[in-house]
This record gives sequence, structure tokens and C-alpha cells, in this order.
Amino acid sequence: MSPPIPCWRTAFRAGLATLAWLACLLATAVARAETFDLATFDPPPGTRSETAHAVGYTVSAPTTFAVYAVYRSVPGTGDPARDFQDEWQAIVTRDSRQTTELRTQTVDWPGGWKMTMGAAKVWTPEQRNYGALMSVFTGYGVKLSVLVKYNDDLYRPDIDRFLAGIRLARPAASPSAPARPAAGAGAAPGALTAHEWYRSVASTWQSDGYLRYRYRFGADGTYRFMKEWWSQYHHLDYWFIEESGRYRIEGGTLQLSPAKAVKVLRDKAGNARGAPEPVALEPARYRFQFQQLYKETLILSPVTGQTTVRDGKQFSFAGDGKSYYFEPPSRCEQRPAPADC
Repeated sequence: MSPPIPCWRTAFRAGLATLAWLACLLATAVARAETFDLATFDPPPGTRSETAHAVGYTVSAPTTFAVYAVYRSVPGTGDPARDFQDEWQAIVTRDSRQTTELRTQTVDWPGGWKMTMGAAKVWTPEQRNYGALMSVFTGYGVKLSVLVKYNDDLYRPDIDRFLAGIRLARPAASPSAPARPAAGAGAAPGALTAHEWYRSVASTWQSDGYLRYRYRFGADGTYRFMKEWWSQYHHLDYWFIEESGRYRIEGGTLQLSPAKAVKVLRDKAGNARGAPEPVALEPARYRFQFQQLYKETLILSPVTGQTTVRDGKQFSFAGDGKSYYFEPPSRCEQRPAPADC
């Protein structure tokens, strides 16, 4: 008999206001099990898809859906809580807005792993409101994430069975640090200018909102940066910091020389409310590189080893804890957004 494994059976009672953790016993195995990277599991219902970084299953009806994803393991920090927060930001809130409190719990998992589970409701323009259930397994120098998104309780029995049946193998090697190309490797100017670079994190303003950061590097050596933040408690107000200047690539580093930066309050339609306020200019220099994580990722590491006012108070990239990551935005997060978003 396997050890007790947490279930999700009442996880979303009361509209996700409370996350309940129960224990259940499940026999290990099964004939139709699938293995992806370190995870073995019973495939849930739905249409299967696979990329280099994840395997997924989607089941849907005209008004309901459930989407399952098992992500390939990547180097972790060894801290289950931190691994979970990094994965939640990288996978869930990068393309969605969290609308309820995120509750988490860490438990022992068979095979010497720790599993941190968390749940919240989120919103996207495409899928509207739905529940996000994430399990992040930490151990042996790596982390492995499993995400389920659904919008109807009719899928809960299948979700329970799927999550409770996940078995993990020990990695063949236990890296102590992420494998990276040398600083600046593959970092040609053309890669920087290919598209806008974006990241989204949970806002600390009134503890309910978001922060979004965007860079756009031009082929002419100019750049534009925008920071946007919003809070549910001031939902008609959108604050922006808009910066422009020049950049230079030298010796594997990216140097920013801002020429102008202002703080602007806008309404939901994007109209300015009041006069822009000047913001102190902050020159900066980063080591930079590209990696294929969940999608192509630009990694900026301040050469000083310190956070920047421009990029936020906390380092976000989970691999080394001293870098910021930026990805191409999803379709409806592009600026300007498509007309049907």
C-alpha cells in the first residue's frame, strides 16, 4: 500500500476561498500508465499534446473544460516554497490574473520528494474564470510541476485520480546549478529585437493585483520599457512607468542608458489622468542570455548582483535566484493587443 497522498476532493469548496487538504490511499499502479521525464501517471481523459517541455491533455465541452499539463523537470532551488512560487509565476500568472487568495501546503511525497500544492482562481481573456491547481515536486536538485486548469466541478473526480496517481523517479544526475550557456551565448542583437519581452508578477499593492514589465529593443539601438500595475481595490486606475533610451551590447552584457522616464496614471481605456510625473533615471548593465524554458526566455542578470528599481524588488528566475526572466507575451498581452481581445 502506498503512503497517504493528499487529495483535492474539497479543494475548491466555497469558491476557492478555502483550500482543504484530505488524505487518500491509492494503489500504485496501472497498466495504461505513461511516463514523461521523471513522472509516471495514468493519462487523464482528453486529447493528448506534447512539446519539448511538457505533455498535456485537454477535455472540453461547449461551456466547460479541463486542461492537464506535466512539465519536464528543471533545476530547482531546494526550497519547496520558493520553487512553488517561481513556478506559479512562470506558468500561471505570466498569462493570467489571479483573482482569489493563493493557498499552499507542502507535504512529503514517496521517493524522497517534497510536494507543494496550491490553488486559486485566475482569469484570462480567452478562458475567463477558472480554477488553477498546481503541484510542484522538489528533490534531488530539481523541480517538476504539474498544472490542472478547469472551470466545472464535474471534472473533479478525474482530477483527483490523476493527481493522486503521480509517481516520480529519481533523476539520473542531481545538478546543483542550472546548466546554462556562457553569458551572452546566442545573444545576437537580432534575437533581442525579435519581439517584445514581457513578465508578470503578483502585485503587493493592496495584496491583490498585478505588475507587468515590458522591454522592446529596436534595431537602431533604442529601447522602450514599460511597467504597469493595477489593484482590485483601485480597479479603474492603471499606473505606468514609461521609459525610453538607448542600449548597447558589449562583452556579453546589455547596457541601458535611459533618456526619459515618467510615471503616468491612466484609466481602463488608456487615457492619461493628470500630468505625467518625472521618474529618476537608472542606468543599468546586465549579463544576458537566452534559454528555452517554457518558451523562449531572455534572462537578465544585473552585473552588480543587486535588484534594480526598474525590474522589481525580487529576483524572479528560479535557476540562480539572481536574474529576471522575460518571455514573448501571449497573443492578448501584446501591445497593442489584437482587436478581438
